Amino acid sequence: MGWGNCGTDSQGRPIGYYHAATCDYPGCDKKIDRGLDYVCGDMHGADEYSCERYFCEEHHNRTVVTRDDRHLAVCDECYAECLARGYDPNEDAWP
Repeated sequence: MGWGNCGTDSQGRPIGYYHAATCDYPGCDKKIDRGLDYVCGDMHGADEYSCERYFCEEHHNRTVVTRDDRHLAVCDECYAECLARGYDPNEDAWP
């Protein structure tokens, strides 16, 4: 199995790069797909750093360094949530 068709998300939307979509940012209609290049974080589904949504490059441009030193591209909302939980982007560190 490849990453082209990865099932569905919790909203029932098909995920994987075979599936054309638009950016999940409110009011943005840029064409994307629901592959890993556009997912908030580094994998389909939400985790402590990211949500379960897909964004164009303009709305998917923040970087968070995880506790295990992975660099994730996340949306503005997830970035703000990480900051609120104590993430320091100047130190690439968590308390």
